[in-house]
Amino acid sequence: MYENIIAETSVSKECVPNFWKAVDIYLFKTHVVNKKLFGVKTLSVLSLNRLEWSETRVNFDHKLLEEITAVPLAHFVDYTREILIKCVVQATEENPDAASVDHFSQYGNDGLIVLNRLIPKNIGVFKPLDVVCLIDYASFSVLLKCRQTEEENNLFPKMAFELKVVKDTLSIRYASAGSFDARSMRWLEEVLLGRMQKWMESAVPTNAIGIRTSSIRSLALVDNLEEYNSLFHELKQKYGLSMVSIWPECTDPQKFVFEDIAIAAYLLMLWRKERADTGEDKLQSFVDIGCGNGLLVYILASEGHRGYGIDLRKRKLWDLYPAATVDLRVQTIVPSSASLFPDIDWIIGNHSDELSPWIPVIAARSSYSCRFFLLPCCAYEFDGSKYQRQNCRLSQYGDFLNYANKIAKVCGFHVKTDRLRIPSTKRTCLIGASRNYPHSDYNLYDGKIQSFINKRSRTEQVPSNTTSESWSANFKPRESTEKVRNCTKVDRTVVDKIVMVVFAELLVKRTVLPEFTDRNWNSGGTMPIADLVRTIPQQHLTALKAECGGLQTLLRNNHQIFRVENGTVQIRVPLKLSEATSEGIVRKMKKVKHFKPVNLKQRLCWFFANHPDGCPLEAGECRFNHG
Repeated sequence: MYENIIAETSVSKECVPNFWKAVDIYLFKTHVVNKKLFGVKTLSVLSLNRLEWSETRVNFDHKLLEEITAVPLAHFVDYTREILIKCVVQATEENPDAASVDHFSQYGNDGLIVLNRLIPKNIGVFKPLDVVCLIDYASFSVLLKCRQTEEENNLFPKMAFELKVVKDTLSIRYASAGSFDARSMRWLEEVLLGRMQKWMESAVPTNAIGIRTSSIRSLALVDNLEEYNSLFHELKQKYGLSMVSIWPECTDPQKFVFEDIAIAAYLLMLWRKERADTGEDKLQSFVDIGCGNGLLVYILASEGHRGYGIDLRKRKLWDLYPAATVDLRVQTIVPSSASLFPDIDWIIGNHSDELSPWIPVIAARSSYSCRFFLLPCCAYEFDGSKYQRQNCRLSQYGDFLNYANKIAKVCGFHVKTDRLRIPSTKRTCLIGASRNYPHSDYNLYDGKIQSFINKRSRTEQVPSNTTSESWSANFKPRESTEKVRNCTKVDRTVVDKIVMVVFAELLVKRTVLPEFTDRNWNSGGTMPIADLVRTIPQQHLTALKAECGGLQTLLRNNHQIFRVENGTVQIRVPLKLSEATSEGIVRKMKKVKHFKPVNLKQRLCWFFANHPDGCPLEAGECRFNHG
């Protein structure tokens, strides 16, 4: 018995039924509590039922767990069944890909056995571990033990332990007869107990499309997680570090490089499985619509797949790719008969913005055999307008995912949905790899597709055929040159007038800081941005309407005058030259190699020229020129 309590905590009675939901998260998403793990692969699941004619009630306890853990892995199901038959327990093999502890708890099962394989992120340091879990529904008990207890590992507790709920108390226990490991006990007490309590007491989380996330597993369409992890690790070594070191874009390379590597690994695994299923040896071809920096195209092409990327503007990174390997084209796609790809196997839409709803349509109309991969981000309609949410119970993103799924089904695809392992909140992808109608009906679907597009478009309708120049009247792609909307292009005279209005309003709330008492320097007060907006003439505000961030961005741009925090604005107190050097210059020197500090003394001090009390600092102390 597991009579020794490692740690325990109280939970409300209303949350006790959520215990099995929390167990689901821990068993099938163990990587969320251990960042050294890449994921979990469920090898076997057996549902247990005590036979009715049995006179004695068999305990699902420590002894049974020990016996099952010792079963040879190659014969795990058969040998485990033999052990259970002796205990007068019937074991039924279940689908491991759809296993849920919470689900089986609702169907009268007495217990469950789950065999999981924990897959490490760093396959060069750690080896996979197999963990056996024995569940007893009647006693609200979960027993877990790692099969490789003799090996050194930091991925799972070395000792067998139990998660248990008694009345309104959640506890973690271990058997006195079992092995003792201080490090494991500390992790169980400080990490796992708190996570289990949090999962039980919080509302069961749902994803963007309203489905319980505890029942959703990422990379569900990947057959072999270990193979995916190995491929991802290989691609990281091959492309990751080199791309980060030469990254010329203003975006974060740590996010975008490894995100595209993860997407490439997913597609390569998907395409390997497709070739294995069809017996086709030829590598799939592709076109990436809205390819952006082109890294995904570069990786897929380098791995042998014929394809190219299209975007409406060139990126700096394009010039760094080998021209012989990567085909990147500057082109504006307007959905029409001119935007078909009959010789391409896969259409890729990775954050393809206003073309996202068109990806399944382009794939459907290119050829009967054309497939698509869509990872949507921003929500758009067919006519290029912003998508308006239809279901208020879902987020804008979740509702658009449902809409994109509907589009793909109208186009005749069997649609599969999966969640990627990428550093992004929008990581749900849609895959159309086959059609739900025979090849002989291919031409009939064209009219159905165009009718659906016409119903969804708010502009003039297009005839139900693909010979029309455009499939949606008045569709407008985005500009080929990206507009700068950070208030830096606003007329300088307008900026100066707004700055002076805000400055004057802050000075009204007179404040004299202690360090400037001798100079009687007014540092002003603090005001919400919303109140400041009402003080600015309407003709000046009109110039900010098209800018991202509006007044707040404009004031942040003038950071030498204002401090903007938590929606409020105040006058920034000038720093002395010595303070500015130690705080700002050193930070910049660490970031930029061969950084040369700007000689701020060449610039006129704004406070010296505009503040009624002048600059509170002496000319020698101020970072700027006092004229």
